[in-house]
Amino acid sequence: MIAPLLIQRLVTAYKRFRYFTAAGKNLVVKRSAEFRLVSHAVLEVGDNVTIQDQSFFQLTMPEPKVFIGNNTVIGRRNIITAKNRISIGNDVLIGSDVQIIDHGHGMRRDTPIRLQKAEIGTVEIGNDVWIGAGAKILVNVKIGNGAVIGANAVVISDIPEYGVAVGSPARVVKYRE
Repeated sequence: MIAPLLIQRLVTAYKRFRYFTAAGKNLVVKRSAEFRLVSHAVLEVGDNVTIQDQSFFQLTMPEPKVFIGNNTVIGRRNIITAKNRISIGNDVLIGSDVQIIDHGHGMRRDTPIRLQKAEIGTVEIGNDVWIGAGAKILVNVKIGNGAVIGANAVVISDIPEYGVAVGSPARVVKYRE
C-alpha cells in the first residue's frame, strides 16, 4: 500500500509539471482538481499555495494568465476561468464553491447572445483577502487589500481596501478594524 502523503506528493508533482508555468515551494494540488488550459496559457503560483479537491481552472483563448500569490488557499469546488488576466494576491483565503471569472457574454439586442463575442476584462484580488463560500467575482473587478467578501456575494464592482462586502450585488457594509 502506498502512503496517502506519498500519493499526494506524486499528484502535485505531476500537475505542477503538466499545468503550471511557474510554481513556488510547498504547492499542494489535490487529486480531483482539474485544469483545462490552452497551450500558451500562463498559470503561476507562489509559495505555500493549496488547491483543494474538485477545483476547476479553465484558461482559454485569447491570452489567459492566472497569477496566485504566496500562502493562498483555493477552496473546494472553486471555478477560476480566464480569457485574459486574473491576479490573486498573497495570504488570500477562498472558501468553497467560489467562482472567479474575467469575462462575460455580450448582451446587445441586435444579435442573439449565443452569437456575440465575449466581453473580456480582468480580475484583481489584493493581499490578505477572505472570500466566503459561494461568492462570485465577475469581470473587471478589483478587490482591495484586506477586504472580506461575504458568503454568496456577487461582486460586480470594485471593493475598497478593508471593505466588508455582502449581498447580490455586493455592497460594502463596514470596514475591518
